Amino acid sequence: MRQTLFEETLDGITIDRVIRDYDYSMPTKHLHDEYEIYYLVEGERFYFIGQRTYHIKKGDLVFINKNVIHKTGMASSPYHDRILIEFSEEPFKSFFSTFGDIGLNSFFDEHTGVMSLDPREQSYVENILLGIHSEIQHKKAGYRLSVMSKLASLLIFAMRRSDRSTVTREAAAASPKHKKIDDVADYIINHCTEPLSLESVADAFFINKCYLSRIFKEITSFTVNEYINIHRINKAQELLTSTSLSITDIAEQCGYESLTYFEKVFRTYREISPLKYRNKYRQNNRRRSSKGDDVNKN
Repeated sequence: MRQTLFEETLDGITIDRVIRDYDYSMPTKHLHDEYEIYYLVEGERFYFIGQRTYHIKKGDLVFINKNVIHKTGMASSPYHDRILIEFSEEPFKSFFSTFGDIGLNSFFDEHTGVMSLDPREQSYVENILLGIHSEIQHKKAGYRLSVMSKLASLLIFAMRRSDRSTVTREAAAASPKHKKIDDVADYIINHCTEPLSLESVADAFFINKCYLSRIFKEITSFTVNEYINIHRINKAQELLTSTSLSITDIAEQCGYESLTYFEKVFRTYREISPLKYRNKYRQNNRRRSSKGDDVNKN
């Protein structure tokens, strides 16, 4: 049974709380442009994030950067109660940058992973999350500012806590199968610009390719070839925005022998051509620079 206790949306942020007591595993490929915060109120889950499987339990707080692959799956018992926040870069990036202490990109680069909280910390975080829900639901005077302030409080809590204890970054896989997929994911990321295929990856790990194909998709929700392409396209994005290399050279450096196929794959995952992606990035940069110049003049 699925029970939705609440679900609210406001200007780039969504918060919901769902209880499930059946064998639930996220059925779809999960990779999006929003930042995500996941809090487990009760139960336990396996959580594949990027290239690691975490075993999360009651009171664990999970931060997931945008465009990072993630998928939850059942651990020992199907029952779990979780609160989930997804929010886009704006208007929050502009709000936080006003004060200069919180950069969303740097925060999620540093804190993506799992934080295990003690009972006192759990109570504090739950109050913040329920407060965000209440503000959006009731929409009293100043609720937009209150939502942003509460979200900022949550991020500040995580920043200050990590000063005295690190975010759990090591895999906590509870089975050889999860550990094997973590190793395979690591291998793909480290070799994604080389000639790779399901067959070559299976050979590298001395695994039957059909077995690898099945368990990789079961845990990550992606096929091996999709996972290879995602990390190649991530690399291509970096090169498009940080170098002046031609599209052809970038395709080759990312492991694609065919420019046409590279452009097709890029459109599949970014819904835009590589050239348009580069031009859009440069236009946005010029616009930001222009705004900065205007502020300095004033």
